[in-house]
Amino acid sequence: MSSINNDINSTEKLLNVIRGKDKESFSTLGKQKKSLSEKKPAKKIKVILPKRFFDKKVYTVGVDIGREFIYLVKTAKDSNDRPILVDQKVIKYSQKASNTEFNSFLKSSLVTFCGSVDSCDIWTKISSSDVNVYFLKVPRVPKKQLENVIFWTAKKEGFIDATKSIFDFELQGEVLDQDKPKYSVMVYTATKTSIEERKTLFSDIGITLAGITTVPFAIQNIFRSKWMPTSDGIFASLFIGSNFSRIDFYKKENLVMSRGIKTGSINSMLEAITASVLEKTGNLKLKNDEAKKILLSLSSDSEKLRDTDAGYDFKKEEILTMISPVWERLARQVELTLKTSAIGFQKVEKIYIISSVNVDNSILDFMSDQLGVKTEFFDPFKQHTASHSTESIRLPERIFLSPALGFSLSDNSRTPNAIFTYLEKSRELNTKRINRFVFLSFAAALIICLITLIYKGLDVKTNKGQQVRLEKELALCGPLISKDEVSKLAEEVNTKKKMYSQYAQRYLGVAVIGEVSDLTPQNIRLISFKITEGNVSLKATADKTPKETSDGVIIEGVILGDRNMLESLLAQYVMKLENSPMLNHVSIQKNSITTFKKSEVLQFTLNAKIG
Repeated sequence: MSSINNDINSTEKLLNVIRGKDKESFSTLGKQKKSLSEKKPAKKIKVILPKRFFDKKVYTVGVDIGREFIYLVKTAKDSNDRPILVDQKVIKYSQKASNTEFNSFLKSSLVTFCGSVDSCDIWTKISSSDVNVYFLKVPRVPKKQLENVIFWTAKKEGFIDATKSIFDFELQGEVLDQDKPKYSVMVYTATKTSIEERKTLFSDIGITLAGITTVPFAIQNIFRSKWMPTSDGIFASLFIGSNFSRIDFYKKENLVMSRGIKTGSINSMLEAITASVLEKTGNLKLKNDEAKKILLSLSSDSEKLRDTDAGYDFKKEEILTMISPVWERLARQVELTLKTSAIGFQKVEKIYIISSVNVDNSILDFMSDQLGVKTEFFDPFKQHTASHSTESIRLPERIFLSPALGFSLSDNSRTPNAIFTYLEKSRELNTKRINRFVFLSFAAALIICLITLIYKGLDVKTNKGQQVRLEKELALCGPLISKDEVSKLAEEVNTKKKMYSQYAQRYLGVAVIGEVSDLTPQNIRLISFKITEGNVSLKATADKTPKETSDGVIIEGVILGDRNMLESLLAQYVMKLENSPMLNHVSIQKNSITTFKKSEVLQFTLNAKIG
């Protein structure tokens, strides 16, 4: 534990500085941290730094805060999107430190370890005792209804207490239940108070957590991320904690069962040692620290007992005899769980043991004999011993670091996250859909604009080519007409226009007579047809130009026919004249009934304007 001892010395110096007792050691500590950070990460960054875009995090850091130690693991992804270990660290802290001192210590440790906190996604844990995991089978329903079906099924089973806990779930594929296809669902609840306490701890030091999960899900991460190989069978992890034990079963990459066990904990072993020593001596009651030293002395990697320590004369076999009842109870609970759990009598291929303290290898042989299953310590670093970060770490430290490694392999796509549940995922998915729709809309508009721009550009190019061609054709037609020639042509046109106008005035009367003759029916006899004089007159003006005056005609005649139809026939005749293009403003000056050849006729006089 040499690396841990070095961290203990650094921690004590930092706490002294925080308390204001030792300022000189602060500069020394800073130099030590600086040299460490320059020694380890600088060498690896060249190898593991992947390219990232925008504000995507480069590293993921797992933080496991234990009773005496803080375990830190940093991972990243290589060019093939596979996780690789960047750095790890075990830091001991004083349990006597106040909350303020611990917060300052935690912040400085994280900043030193991360380098830049902004480039790291930080994941941590809440206790497994604050998390309840259940497994359901729900009918196959449309995707839109699935969330509600899972929620109300869990509600019906009594798993949900919305006032005290958060609720989340994860689909684990399809199964057959009584020959009916159903969804296999893992659901879990976590107490809101424990989540808020953990979020508050990190927010008080200015760090925003990317996720909060628990140890069984961290172990699941190690298998889902392909960090450790898995088989198609069932394997288990047996966690031996300070106050409780827990057995977790995994099938392929998925957690399929988790159950807490009250016996088999480290405290149970310490109580067994204390009771055995008291029974042997009759008057010696060991303190908790003394019993812990005796327990830890079993491991070859731990510090041996001194001659001044209680239990110095105990042999290894005697200590194992003291704690064997605890192991037996633990083995019976595990065996009972195997027989009565949802996995039934399916064979468990392997049991991994994870302990919160250093335990002896004897427990492996004991559990293997009792359960008939291959048992080994959980060492996820065994496949990555070539890394500079792990080559100097002994087995106990690698076991202690395994939960932190699992946290550092977390990702919202594969890790249950107590602060990013299915509700947040659904909202994020909707937001992504909206953003994608907006982006595609803008992209479509941009494509239309580009196509229009290209089309207009080609059109302009075509028009320019046509313009050049027409200019060349125009140049071949000879020189342009001069201003004098245009004036001369305009004078000729005006002269011809005046001449044609005079001809029109001269023969206007003849044309009007012909028009009226054509429009006059046989029952109308014209007596007189006069064209008013002076339609075109030349007055004595300086320019001697003709001046137009109003032209007109006076038509006199009689209408033959029925006495009652004479007025109507006159009106029809006036309308015919009015519709003529040569006459307008036709009006009746006078009309009267007279006798002509012993018949009554209508005599009339009409006025009209020519033009």
